[in-house]
Amino acid sequence: MPEAPTAICIVAHAHPAFTKGGGEMAAFREFTTLRAAGHRAILVAAAEMGPAAPGGRLLRHAPDEHLYDPYGMTEDRLFWSDLAAREALLALLVAQPVQVFHFHHVWRVGFDLVAALMEARPDARFVLTLHEMLAICAHHGQMIRTRGRELCHGYAPALCANCFPERTPRHFALRRATWLALLNRFDGVIYPSEFIRTRFRDWGFAAREETVLENVLGEELAATPRASAEPGLGQHFAFFGQPTPFKGLDVLIRGFALALAREPGLFLSLHGCEREEVLRLFPALEAALDAAGPAIFFAGRYDSGDVLGLMRLSGWVVVPSVWWENSPVVIQEARRAGVPLIVSDIGGMAEKVRPGLDGLHFRRGNAPDLARALLAAAAPGRQEALAASQTDSIGREEFLDGLLRALTGGQGAIREGGSGVAADRPLAES
Repeated sequence: MPEAPTAICIVAHAHPAFTKGGGEMAAFREFTTLRAAGHRAILVAAAEMGPAAPGGRLLRHAPDEHLYDPYGMTEDRLFWSDLAAREALLALLVAQPVQVFHFHHVWRVGFDLVAALMEARPDARFVLTLHEMLAICAHHGQMIRTRGRELCHGYAPALCANCFPERTPRHFALRRATWLALLNRFDGVIYPSEFIRTRFRDWGFAAREETVLENVLGEELAATPRASAEPGLGQHFAFFGQPTPFKGLDVLIRGFALALAREPGLFLSLHGCEREEVLRLFPALEAALDAAGPAIFFAGRYDSGDVLGLMRLSGWVVVPSVWWENSPVVIQEARRAGVPLIVSDIGGMAEKVRPGLDGLHFRRGNAPDLARALLAAAAPGRQEALAASQTDSIGREEFLDGLLRALTGGQGAIREGGSGVAADRPLAES
């Protein structure tokens, strides 16, 4: 492992104390993992802290943790409309005694803020983790057509304009050029999956330094072994996540209903959502839910610290997303819990779950094929066989080694300092 940077400032679009998305969890777990390993880490994260405050709001949340209010940003959350708020955040970042800034998003951080920080700290090294494809796709980075749920396989200005008819192909060509101009200024880029690295390569972006590195799950989630195999565990399926149009809950419920008609002993628990929320998104599911009756249980919200114990009450975790996904944290959690997975056969899901080793695949968005997979999973002995092969997707030391190499460019230590004096930097200039 290379000698560690003395101090790293991690900048995130959100803090997991306020929202529980994968990107903010990855940033926070990097922060805690670095600190536990004896490195100096500073976290600066966005958080909505009440009514908008002109000029912004900065708050010291905990030792080496700072919150900023993102309300002063434009509607797309890529630029600041409140210049005083941006300048206050910029001053906070410039003053940090670090030589590495690691960004986990640009959304709710701002192109203009990042560019200004790069100008103010020419002595520092800048690294970005690309958790999603917002740069490539204006549809929330989902790469799904806006007039349905057809997958989009690549960037084309005419196709983008077809999804957003109020905009021209030229708009999307300029959008791509703007993103590339910023991305090309970073010293290094980290991709949590080979899938997303390939997507950015195909889009036309090749970073100066590229690292494919899985997010760390952290040490606060500890799995306890099951005392013994529970009867019928292989027939119990579970979903963990928020109800959104892209998580595939409708595919899961329809697929489960088909499988239940063939195998009445099946059971499905849905964690993170309520029946009413699902029906607001997919009102046509009411008949399927009524027919399933108690075989489908809505478990409601859960605390992230309880997730492994909840997963171990089921035999399988199902990830039925209809968009590509990149590196779903639910897959890492299930593997640590020792629970095999059933996932859509696209994107980071297909990459992270090896068929027959970590779990099973089914055709994305295809309820009958999901029913087939559920019935195959419920076969005697199938769950036990796959559960026995579950391991963490990445270990702590492997993560730290890869992270520190990416943050330093593999060139050794970066001394602590916040003076902005370029001569203090022992790495090649960007």
